[in-house]
Amino acid sequence: MINLKLSVAALLLTTVAIQAQKPTAIKPEKHISLQIPEPSDVCISADGTKMYVVSDSGYLFETDLEGSILRKADYLGIDDEAVYADDKFVYAVEETTRKVKIFDAATLKLIRTVNLSYSGGRNKGYEALTFNKAKNKFVILTEKDPVYLFELDTDLKVENEINLSKIARDISAATYYNNALWLLSDEDRTLFRLNPKTYEVTAKWTLPLINPEGLAFDKAGNLLVISDDMKTLYFFKNPEKQ
Repeated sequence: MINLKLSVAALLLTTVAIQAQKPTAIKPEKHISLQIPEPSDVCISADGTKMYVVSDSGYLFETDLEGSILRKADYLGIDDEAVYADDKFVYAVEETTRKVKIFDAATLKLIRTVNLSYSGGRNKGYEALTFNKAKNKFVILTEKDPVYLFELDTDLKVENEINLSKIARDISAATYYNNALWLLSDEDRTLFRLNPKTYEVTAKWTLPLINPEGLAFDKAGNLLVISDDMKTLYFFKNPEKQ
C-alpha cells in the first residue's frame, strides 16, 4: 500500500511537471497604440489607478489605464528597460549603465540612484525588476547570456544570485501577481509563471506578438503586455483562467 501511494504521488508530480512544460497559446482581446517612443516595460501603480511606462529612449511616463500620458518625469536616462512601483516610489532600471533610478511616486522627482555593477555585455544587462512578496525581496534579472536572477534586500543590496538560463533564451520583463513570479521572454514570445520561492516554472503561455518587452497585471487580473517595436499595449484575459 505504501509503495502504491508513493507511485501515485510520483505520477502526480510527473504529470504536473509535464503540464508545466507544455505552453498554452493565448491571444489578446484588444490593443492600444502608445504615444511613447520605444516603450520597454510597464507596471501598475500601487492603488491600481494608473500605469508607469519606461522607454528605451530614457523616459519615465505616468499614464492612465488606457495608456494616455498623464505626466512625464523630468529625467532623461539611458536605455531604460524595467519599471516597478510601490506605494511610495517608482523604480526605473537602466540596462547599459547598471543603475536603478528611484522616483517619488507623488511628484515623479528623482530622489536616489543605486548602482548595481554587472560585468555582462553592455546590452545584456538588467532587463526586469519586481518585488517578490513571498521572500520579501526585490528581484532583478539580466537579459541573457546568461539569464541571472539577483535577489536584493529592501535597500537594493544583492543577497543572492541564481542562473535561470534554462528557462528561456532571454528575459525581458518580470512582475509578481497572485502569489507567483511571472517572467516574459521576448525571443521566445512566452510568458512563464514561477514558484516565487523555488523559481521553478509551473506554467507557460505563448503570445502571438512581435517584441513583447513589458509585463503587468491590472487589479482585475487582466494581463498587459507591451510591444516595444510596435509601440502597442496588448490586453489579455487572465491566463490562469483560460
